[in-house]
Amino acid sequence: MFALIARVKNLLLSPATEWEVIDGEMIEPGRLLARYVIPLAAIPTIAIVIGLSVLGVQIGGEWHRAPLLEVALSAVLFFTLTIIGVFVFAKVIDWMAPAFGAPRSYRQAFKLSAYSITAAMVAGILTIAPALQILALLGATYSLYLLFVGTPKVMHAPDKSAVNYSIMATVAAIVLALLVGLATMVAAAPSGNLFPHLPRIPDLWGGTLAPLPGVGVSTEAPPLPSSAGALASGGGGVVRGGDLRGATPQKLMGLNRVAVGVERSGLAGQRTVNVEAEYRDGRRQIFLQILYSRTIAEKLGFGGPSTSEFDRETVDGYSRRRRVGDAIIVEDWDQSSQTGGYGRLVDDRFYVKASGGGGVSAEDLRAAVELFGKETLAQFEAES
Repeated sequence: MFALIARVKNLLLSPATEWEVIDGEMIEPGRLLARYVIPLAAIPTIAIVIGLSVLGVQIGGEWHRAPLLEVALSAVLFFTLTIIGVFVFAKVIDWMAPAFGAPRSYRQAFKLSAYSITAAMVAGILTIAPALQILALLGATYSLYLLFVGTPKVMHAPDKSAVNYSIMATVAAIVLALLVGLATMVAAAPSGNLFPHLPRIPDLWGGTLAPLPGVGVSTEAPPLPSSAGALASGGGGVVRGGDLRGATPQKLMGLNRVAVGVERSGLAGQRTVNVEAEYRDGRRQIFLQILYSRTIAEKLGFGGPSTSEFDRETVDGYSRRRRVGDAIIVEDWDQSSQTGGYGRLVDDRFYVKASGGGGVSAEDLRAAVELFGKETLAQFEAES
């Protein structure tokens, strides 16, 4: 451990001198991986888990924690891809060597690849606090500098081509880092978002719902089952069938449905079903969102019976959260823009929200949400 700390310190403070020391060391890739790369790669991995699942993220004035399982899976994926990236980058460096008059040596290339990530991995501890993540980018930038300085020294490139070799190695590192980041985001969530629920949290407090990226939206929605038709006129009923677009009525509070979309994401047991619909009639509009997940309360930052309640009023409107029976009600209204939202969490599994404006009243939004009772929402659990 002391040797690792000394190596990190020397690389960060006097990289040129330390690269010369590294050049003369005879160490096998496997040993270097176990004693240096893995411990360093664990730093940002652990920081990600603590930052998102333990400390949480402040959004819209509220603190939200991402589900531990989702964050842990993403962190492990990042860790794995980082290790693979070190091996791949070493191969790339070794492969490029002859083009710049340097001898091929995978051992030397692996040392360069492994030690050049030092600054980025150490700075990864800053990801524990979202506000400090911009500083983590400085660590990644310094790692590129370490690579630039170390390439000619470790790979023994002649002076006339040393700079070009360093430049090409740096470009290759940037491309590989981008690929690792992209692969992490794509593989961690089917929707292409590392933590699909986090960006949607502000919708709880905002006046409008932003469309879901990547969600298929159709203006030609399928005809509604008879039970959904009853819902549109104020009745209840369970909507059956595999197309959850039919869970939204064709008319809501006198407005016509003009778009509807469905998104399913997450692993078995952690599945989230999200149905969104847009209703318009002239300037009047309502955006309807129905969410189902067994962990939806946690994802939305509601802490069960201990969930805090608040009631804030200003001259421009209000923002409230309160518990009514087994439901949690979240509502907001902006008097100046005449827009707002009304959301209802039921059984810690279902969340229904209506947002709108343009002549739609706060009472209209509340009435739209209240149309969706427990029986009507049962289909989401069946379809998950």
